[in-house]
Amino acid sequence: MAYATGLPPVETILIEISAVHEGRGCKKCRVPIGDICEGKKGIDAQIDAPGLIELALVTIVPKLQIFGSEFVWRVNEFIVRDSGWVDLSSHQPLVAYFYDQCQQLSRKGSKTMVFKSKQFALMVVVPETQWIEYENWQEDAEMNAARISQHAARKVTQAPSSIQSSLDLESEFDTAAATNDGVILPTTTATTSAKRAHQHTDSSSSFSIPSPPRKMTTVTTSANFSTPSPPRKRDVVPAALCSPNRDRLKEVLRIGGGTDIDVKQVFGRQNERIHFYLIPSCSMTDLLLDKNHSFSVETAEWSVGELIIDTSAQGLIGVRGFKTAHTGWLMLMAPPKAGPGSVAWDKIVFATPTATTGPYKIARYSLIDELSKLFREANVLYWAKSLLKLTYGFIDHCIASSSEPPPFLIPRVHFVEAGLALAYHQGGSKPGSKTGSTHTVFLLEEFIDSDGEDFIKFIHNMDANPLVDYDEYGYDLAVFFAFTQHVQYVKTGKLAFISDYQGSTTLLTDPQILTYLIVSEGRDILGDGNMEMTVSQFEKDHVCNKYCEWPAFGLEAYAGGAESETSQ
Repeated sequence: MAYATGLPPVETILIEISAVHEGRGCKKCRVPIGDICEGKKGIDAQIDAPGLIELALVTIVPKLQIFGSEFVWRVNEFIVRDSGWVDLSSHQPLVAYFYDQCQQLSRKGSKTMVFKSKQFALMVVVPETQWIEYENWQEDAEMNAARISQHAARKVTQAPSSIQSSLDLESEFDTAAATNDGVILPTTTATTSAKRAHQHTDSSSSFSIPSPPRKMTTVTTSANFSTPSPPRKRDVVPAALCSPNRDRLKEVLRIGGGTDIDVKQVFGRQNERIHFYLIPSCSMTDLLLDKNHSFSVETAEWSVGELIIDTSAQGLIGVRGFKTAHTGWLMLMAPPKAGPGSVAWDKIVFATPTATTGPYKIARYSLIDELSKLFREANVLYWAKSLLKLTYGFIDHCIASSSEPPPFLIPRVHFVEAGLALAYHQGGSKPGSKTGSTHTVFLLEEFIDSDGEDFIKFIHNMDANPLVDYDEYGYDLAVFFAFTQHVQYVKTGKLAFISDYQGSTTLLTDPQILTYLIVSEGRDILGDGNMEMTVSQFEKDHVCNKYCEWPAFGLEAYAGGAESETSQ
């Protein structure tokens, strides 16, 4: 079965294809190769094993060739496996590979089966022996590059002596041709090539140095000594002159000549001088040892910079979470290694908190309130990064300790890199403004390039289960996020976990930390979205899924039960 046909299939599935290699001494251990992974949408659910193998190789092999530079991969040795480590080549052709797994009961108690789209995973596996060959080739290539670099360096250091010997040789010729004592010397004709180190002479003294054959022009002096002139440059034939297409030129003149500057866009841009404080990613251990136990502008990595913000309608990318978000560009004098401002005029998203003052009306808070609200958001992101790092640490430890790999792939996501920006007055006639004083604050985030993906809210802060329906795009990732909440709930002693998982399938933003009732002691902590009741009801509401139930994780099943057949 081909994986692409003339007409679009009615029943489709999603497939995530990645490149892995076998671990040393462990055939079932899968080790990711770089970040080679690509999702495929709209794949015919009737696709068979040979079609899946072809799809996987066509998708991954070009990426492997780029990754491996000049290394020659033996593609015929690659094995395509599913998430259960099953070799697809052992499956019979002309039989739909994943279709049966998409058949679900239409409702509880019914015997009628209906098709529900799902997401599946495939891996292109490089055998252990071939991967070892690649590592050896890479090591040899690096050593050869180092030797070539050293050889080139030695040639550079030897160059002055070669030039000096050439100059000495010319000096001997000049001395031989001199007639200061009235002695008539033999006629000498010298021809010099473009490189001064290689010369050719024909004289009665029979002294000759070979030179590359080329046409040269000589100039004879009164002492019968010929000095070279530079070779004539070869005449270049001018390119044929072509007149532009008249109809096309007429159209371009009409469009280009009538273009005017976009005044709204120009006047919609605002320039700010800022101090930027990067929100770090730290482990839970470091967070517990930190004296503040929170994000702090006193200890954060910071830099002076310039921010251009697009306040026009075109620059507005949404109103979310009681704040507006616009695009902008950031330049820092001391750029960080990663995150906003790591490159010159880095495209970013900046957010400002807003309040609703009436129907279809929003307003800005005072500077003090804005600073307080955005600092809380920065602190929530700081804690969310730490909790997610704790989660992946737990997952990786359990997989490494298990004798068998998990029957599923672990999605790898992270929260956006972000920071707090304080903007300062640059002078002006506005009453009450003092040059150099703080006049506004922004939360700056790296720009999420969704590559056509929709912005998805996977889990809401009022529920501990996926917000995405099981037949919608992103459901499998929402199930994984529900599992991460289970892990965080257990690892924090049932005190806290991340909610409001939202963003793309690789990059998340605007999280919320939910805490148990006894944590806050009646105070408002971790922002307005901290729904404490969601934590207290977690064991009753959470529905365990395939991740929670894998024995190697050792997670206790809660009263919410296991995932139903129709939602798997």
